[in-house]
Amino acid sequence: MNPAAAMPQPLEEAAQPLADRLREIEQPVRIIGHYDCDGLTSSAILVQALLRLGKRFHLSNVLSLAPGVIERLNREAPALVLFTDLGSGYMDLLAQLEAPALVVDHHLPQGEVPGNVLELNAHKAGVDGNREASAASVAFALALTLDEANRDLAPIALAGACGDRQMTGGWKGWNLGIANMATEDNYLKEKQQLPLYGATLADALAGSLEPYLVGVSGQPAAAESALREIGLDPTAAPDGLAGEEAARLADWLALKLLEQGAGSEQCEQLFAPSYQLPGWGYTVSELASLVDASGRQDDTSTGIALLLGSTEARGRAGAHELAQREQLLALLGAAKFERRNAIQHFSTSEPALKGTICGLALGYFLDRSLPAIGLSPRDGELIVSSRATPELIERGLNLAEVMSHASGKCGGIGGGHAIAAGASVPLDAEEQFLAVADEQVAAQLGI
Repeated sequence: MNPAAAMPQPLEEAAQPLADRLREIEQPVRIIGHYDCDGLTSSAILVQALLRLGKRFHLSNVLSLAPGVIERLNREAPALVLFTDLGSGYMDLLAQLEAPALVVDHHLPQGEVPGNVLELNAHKAGVDGNREASAASVAFALALTLDEANRDLAPIALAGACGDRQMTGGWKGWNLGIANMATEDNYLKEKQQLPLYGATLADALAGSLEPYLVGVSGQPAAAESALREIGLDPTAAPDGLAGEEAARLADWLALKLLEQGAGSEQCEQLFAPSYQLPGWGYTVSELASLVDASGRQDDTSTGIALLLGSTEARGRAGAHELAQREQLLALLGAAKFERRNAIQHFSTSEPALKGTICGLALGYFLDRSLPAIGLSPRDGELIVSSRATPELIERGLNLAEVMSHASGKCGGIGGGHAIAAGASVPLDAEEQFLAVADEQVAAQLGI
């Protein structure tokens, strides 16, 4: 497959000016990426592409694009700054940057692009950045424009898209083009299996986050009891199930999800193909989880090292993934969501995990007719994450607008996607922020 034929023409055209700028730069490129899976994978793709061009770089992955990041960059005075998985929603901040900048992003664009910025954004190239391309997917398009040999970075792009939940319901748009390319090159293979991983069935059920099983996930004794009730050996290996036993477990899982009110996409995901990465020894989901956990456990360097091929990083990333899984299982079991007229919200002391908790809770057991919002204090601010369902988006909800509007009323900033967005506001503005967000969501949904 010719990469140019697979890539949407506007995306290829939009990538060209950025590729030209990177080819001509002789000084080190200052890269600022987001800290989550999509931010780390997009950073790794760009780093690898620059290394292959013989370029130097300095990479930092940050929790958010805050004014302090711009202030630090202005003190550093780099020749060129490359932002990835952040930037498009904060053009007012980028206008304060004294250096020229490139932006590689998939979030909804907001504001006028200042003269010092060249932007490559999925939405502006006619690609849905909510569903059809993540930042890693867009970074992969730029890498291909730099050199077609970079198509071997497709597995990293797919992991980034998976980390932003764009694999749910199957690959679409530019992500599908990347998956087709990776399949043709034998970097990606499909396999039919239940999404359960662990040494034993009991371990797999008790440690399961996707699917999250209310009353079973995070509870080893309950997992063993449930397996015995359906006539399965809790000590059996998950990949050893076949035939009638596999069907019995699949039926039980499907019924369990329906009973707890899981979404249709979450139920369908039980029977979706598993995407294997033979060259990595992981599935796409496993690679995404390892990278995401490294970022959220405040060790972004391990996530980058893993993606660049470090064998030592695998063990560290595995430890991070286990720690994060245990954290999430505990937090999900204890999370108390409060309901208002049009939103449901909770507070946590874990700012890096609040969005993940919102997404899992909304997908597997919360009232899906209202968006979920998580709030957490960090560095003297209140950090906010919000999540919605595809059905709410179809009804007119746009969380990027909600977060931007509500935070702006409180002296903060916000943005993101229609289905997933975030904000930061002063600590003492929590009640005002929630009231404005509730009012805005109600207006969008006609509640």
